Amino acid sequence: MAEEEGAPQGELAITRTGDRLRLAREAAGLSLADIATRSRITQRHLLAIEKSEFSELRGRTYVTGFARAYARAVDLPEAEIATNIRRELDEDEHST
Repeated sequence: MAEEEGAPQGELAITRTGDRLRLAREAAGLSLADIATRSRITQRHLLAIEKSEFSELRGRTYVTGFARAYARAVDLPEAEIATNIRRELDEDEHST
């Protein structure tokens, strides 16, 4: 029998920054409520970032700032996260 090609079982492709933030939060054993307390951002907005539903937030500045604060709360590099978020926002604008 031929083996199926693709990602090893159990590994997910992380394509969006929100996925990366969520996985870092989960790996740290933190809830959205924990991140909300650390970042002073509502859970609703944090969830929108995790799901890459940026239209739920007021604008680019809020999305980027909130993502930076989230990154800081889970010890990810803020500048890198901000750059990735800006790229995703640009991609979303061009796809609509």
